[in-house]
Amino acid sequence: MDMTLKIAVDGLLTENRRRKGQIFGCHNQISGEGMEGKRKKVEIPDHSLPVQHLTDEVTDTALYRAVMEAGSIEGYAKKKGTELNEQLINDFRMALHLVRCRHDPAYAFATVFKIKDKISGKMMPFLLNYSQRILLSTFEEMRTEGKPIRLVLLKARQWGGSTLTQLYMAWIQLFLKDGWNSLIVAQTKDTARRIKGMYSKMLSHFPEYVFNAGNLKFSPSEHSAADFVITGDGGRQVRRNVITVSSFENYESVRGSDVAMAHFSEVAFWTTTLQKSADALIRAVTGGMAEGVPLTLEVMESTANGKSGYFHDEYQEAKRGQSARRALFIPFFYVENDMIPFDSEDDERRFATRLYNNRSNDVTVAKTQENGRFLWSLWAKGATLEHINWYENRRKSFHSHALMASEAPSDDVECFTFSGKLMIDASLTAEMEARFVRMPIWRSDISLIVNSPRLEPSEDGALKIWERPDAGKYINRYIVVVDVGGSSEQSDYSVITVVDLLNHVDHQPSVFDNWRGSVQEDDEQGLKVVARWRGHLRYDRMAKKAVAIATYYDEALLVFESNTFDRRRSDAGLYTDEGDHIHGILNVIRESYDNLYMRRSTQPDSIRQGVMQKVGFQTNRSTKQQMVDAFTVAFMDGHFNDPDEEFYKELAIYERRPDGSYGNIPGPNNHDDIVMTDMIACLVSNTVIPPTPAYTNNYRSYSPRRGTCNESAF
Repeated sequence: MDMTLKIAVDGLLTENRRRKGQIFGCHNQISGEGMEGKRKKVEIPDHSLPVQHLTDEVTDTALYRAVMEAGSIEGYAKKKGTELNEQLINDFRMALHLVRCRHDPAYAFATVFKIKDKISGKMMPFLLNYSQRILLSTFEEMRTEGKPIRLVLLKARQWGGSTLTQLYMAWIQLFLKDGWNSLIVAQTKDTARRIKGMYSKMLSHFPEYVFNAGNLKFSPSEHSAADFVITGDGGRQVRRNVITVSSFENYESVRGSDVAMAHFSEVAFWTTTLQKSADALIRAVTGGMAEGVPLTLEVMESTANGKSGYFHDEYQEAKRGQSARRALFIPFFYVENDMIPFDSEDDERRFATRLYNNRSNDVTVAKTQENGRFLWSLWAKGATLEHINWYENRRKSFHSHALMASEAPSDDVECFTFSGKLMIDASLTAEMEARFVRMPIWRSDISLIVNSPRLEPSEDGALKIWERPDAGKYINRYIVVVDVGGSSEQSDYSVITVVDLLNHVDHQPSVFDNWRGSVQEDDEQGLKVVARWRGHLRYDRMAKKAVAIATYYDEALLVFESNTFDRRRSDAGLYTDEGDHIHGILNVIRESYDNLYMRRSTQPDSIRQGVMQKVGFQTNRSTKQQMVDAFTVAFMDGHFNDPDEEFYKELAIYERRPDGSYGNIPGPNNHDDIVMTDMIACLVSNTVIPPTPAYTNNYRSYSPRRGTCNESAF
């Protein structure tokens, strides 16, 4: 083996041992050694655990602090003037045990909580796996800081996230708070009951000494079929907590409930209808929850189910820090079950060598495989070799990356991959987003002052500029495409997109074989978005703003979409016209701007009246498919550079529907206005005169040799 390769592979194997040690390593819930969080070593020689690694919360309790100061349980008893005997020592040990249970949930889980082992079927101490330890440390960070616990949990499958959430709530109810009611909501009531069943089984094996009561179980509260209380021997209620089990299907039953903790399970799969939604249910529950109160808890957890919907939106807001909730993602390579060990050290070395040698290989041999570059990216994200080995084997069961990403996500971008008929494959969208997105160099508003554009700097300005105009060096360099929306916050956005044609690579060489951009670098090749305005504005004001932007960009060709015929309402099966403002727009700008995109009139009445051209690009069934085709080719070839992150959010949910139409996946805050302007730009750019140096001619719009441009000519 080449020495350089050997050094690289040795490094992989060393790092792999470290990563496995982090997952399986020397952590002990009972002694506390190796557990997450800040801990300090404490020695109490006559304790049943002479050496413990304790959190500050435990050592700050009066009993632990006194015993530690005395140096031993015996020393503490002598200070109190108590006559020592073995029973007294055991009583002190029990008292220390219960104190630690109240302040160290990981210790309580291992010593007094039992759950059913999936393999043996036996009730076993609740020993946390790596993913559960991460989730627990997230809960504990919020709790110990005195903050309410608010979490959106995005997760891979089958690692016990629901189990840990429910038993953490149980720990709060059993050890910290009495009269602290909780709620479980899942898609169906049967699923909610199964989650509650974990709690119920744990109670049936709960130690009698904690409450001096045996045979703990759930009993109906006031004869309710959904509300339960914890009772012991003889039906005596041992805690005043009420545990409510409900489902999304009948969520009306939880309205007005006095809830301090709520666990919403698999929220992404809650089916929204006109009568109910995840948003409405969760607001109904949390609206009655005390604001800012410590130990209140709200956990919304789910695997991903497409790049839209309430759960997706809430996770994204939490991730951006724009929510009271915290975001947490658990990838498949945190899951211990998603590993395949190697038969020998030689097998491990061969696997590591193959992984390293193929790290730049982007060739995918089969639909059921990933290329070497992607597998290397899993290593770069933190996966062990055993996880990658499992991934390769598991991938053979899936015929697309999207389906595998939903089953075993490696990051919180690909896991939201929609497995339906997206116009552009989600992995390609993510790749282009990483390649092209950048911050604008300028944010402002713009207006016309005596026919001259004026920029007004503003951090919150709706106009984002990535490149300023090139000061008239070229004619016909820019086109400005306008998708007209509405003025209200509930309507579609109006979008004005400026596209630079200088390095455009024409995708119809038989028509324009003489136009090739002066390509310098890959990212400079093709169409480039250089500015964008997006917002809600009355159509006449929006038209003036479009003229100001087009004027600023060297009197660019201004392309208004004349209608939105091909948009579908999410709740209707018919095409709907959202309003054609083109005549009103013309009335506004007819005296101030004349470099407008014209289409050939095709209506007989218009032709008879001598109207041979009309202003605006008309979106209809025919042109929509042409727009999609032109854009798809340009985007897939890397010849469409849009630096706006909002564009990729829209593209990631833009789908081809079963009836052949196109649009965004229905959902709150889902839009396709930016995508529309980019697709129109792609199609129109293939029909206009290419940019030419300003001194060669003064053409501004269409080539005389082709006559008037219109959709039927595409």
